[in-house]
Amino acid sequence: MNLGAKLVMALLATAFAVTPAVAYPDHPIKVIVPYAAGGPADVTTRLIFNKVTERVGQPFLIDNRGGAGGNIGTAAGAGAAADGYTLTVITPAQVINMTLFANPGYDLGRDFTPVSLFTTAPAVLLAHPKLGVSTFAEMVALAKSKPGQLSFASQGVGVAPHLMMEMIKKRAGIDLVHVPYRGSAPALNDLLAGNVPLMMDSIVTGLPHVRSGALRALAVSTGRRSPLAPEIPTVAESGLPGFEASLWYGVVAPAKTPPEAAATLGKAIADVLALPEIRERVLALGAQPADPAGPAAFAKFLKDETEKWPDVVRSSGAKVQ
Repeated sequence: MNLGAKLVMALLATAFAVTPAVAYPDHPIKVIVPYAAGGPADVTTRLIFNKVTERVGQPFLIDNRGGAGGNIGTAAGAGAAADGYTLTVITPAQVINMTLFANPGYDLGRDFTPVSLFTTAPAVLLAHPKLGVSTFAEMVALAKSKPGQLSFASQGVGVAPHLMMEMIKKRAGIDLVHVPYRGSAPALNDLLAGNVPLMMDSIVTGLPHVRSGALRALAVSTGRRSPLAPEIPTVAESGLPGFEASLWYGVVAPAKTPPEAAATLGKAIADVLALPEIRERVLALGAQPADPAGPAAFAKFLKDETEKWPDVVRSSGAKVQ
């Protein structure tokens, strides 16, 4: 082949060469946490993504945007570019808010692509000893004998523990009076003081008071018992078969994000959740790592959650403008 022919072949090869695709991710990824720094959602997110960074080779930049029960940050995530470089952490609150608020600013099914569930955790139904009950069944029997006379504290109107109690009321056919507080601490303090007899709370904050004898644990909300306190039965095995509700954290991307990007991140998150050191730290937070993790499993989980909560919100009468 003469020089001219070689030159022509080289030019043709250059003209028809396919530029290799840029590997994802090739620059930092922002993660919107719609809650204040230092809270459980923030702590869990940082714990997981610090390790995911090692697997994908890019840092994850945490952007705390609290306000309106998580709506402000979630709406910002819904409006982000669908390129795999903005993620949003979600919890039961965002599912509940779609019914609780007249206009939350997003729709989880329409505006987001599931990436992965992080963790699930039980809430625990606590009772003050002076109520005189030691089991869930005894609480139900007492409430039926005194309709409208027993009350329960909550961390606020429409939060997940409040609505778990509304689910129990409806399923058990009992009438309890809701006493909302501004956060967990004041509600728990009044429970400890005996000013209110019942409360559904995080197992992490409630369990130390159970261990000390200051409170009694009647049941956990999840379908399985917690490894932190396997002696505490579930609501389902205590008289309400099929009852299951959890406190959970997961992460989504804007709708129309490339499936390959969601799959890459989902696989990295699943690998991190399987690490013994991460499992140990997650369990210390009162939660269990998602198993299975990844986009497909989270999509199914979210479908179940979005079918579960709207009726509970409406029947409770809770509403925020």
